Amino acid sequence: MSGSVSFDPVADRYDDTRGYPVDVSERIASGLMRVGPLAVGSRLLEIGIGTGRIALPLLRAGVNVTGVDISPRMMERLRANLAQQQADGPGHSWGTLTTQMADMTALPFADNSFDAAVGVHVLHLVPEWRTALDEVLRVVRSGGALMIGQDVYSGRSPNEEIQEQWRDLVSRLGHPPLTVGAHGFQAIVDELMRRGLTVTLETLASWQVQQTPRAALDYIASRTWSRTWPTPEDVFAESITQLTAWAEHHFRGKMDAPQTSPHSFKVARAAVRK
Repeated sequence: MSGSVSFDPVADRYDDTRGYPVDVSERIASGLMRVGPLAVGSRLLEIGIGTGRIALPLLRAGVNVTGVDISPRMMERLRANLAQQQADGPGHSWGTLTTQMADMTALPFADNSFDAAVGVHVLHLVPEWRTALDEVLRVVRSGGALMIGQDVYSGRSPNEEIQEQWRDLVSRLGHPPLTVGAHGFQAIVDELMRRGLTVTLETLASWQVQQTPRAALDYIASRTWSRTWPTPEDVFAESITQLTAWAEHHFRGKMDAPQTSPHSFKVARAAVRK
């Protein structure tokens, strides 16, 4: 293993905390098929396939998806989700799903095996993320595409405010949270362009999200957020005590009041040339 972060600890709640509304999932899938472009029968690789929030609507549209992940529990949820959706929608001409327990820094596929590849919110979890890019570009054919997806949060949501405060707190407690892999979406785009690839950016979907400050606090306190995992137990407990006090003061009287913030999903498409 390359030290990449496994999401085994939150596989049971991943879909509830990171899933997209059904209509948003469909718009993202339609956008990826157009941008790819992907057609029925296309061979797509997804790095960090997880529970299938990106892959499942593409499979339902007839794309053949091969997914790699290092989390067996996430892959179990993926297969269960696929079985459930196929049972609920038998009229669809589903593509074929192939899964491999594999680290994306050493893909078990031959050169030029895929028409395209996609990765969403994953390269920040991979220390050797540039090696992962090497591997993905190796297995995508010339004329294909690598698509990197990212959620974009506009405005100041409770989630962003509370996460920012938590980062400040643990830093003051002597344990600043570290980014394991790529330092953000732009760092990945810059790396692709540094390699001489043509990169285009496009927003595929926009929607509104409602969240209460208490739910944003619980997301951190329950250690659902992967950034909290390396923090020592005693430091984490103290950070939550201080964070709770801060949130109750900052959002006084509104901890359970839903707040609306605009979200969108953008994709960077890199054209593969060999």
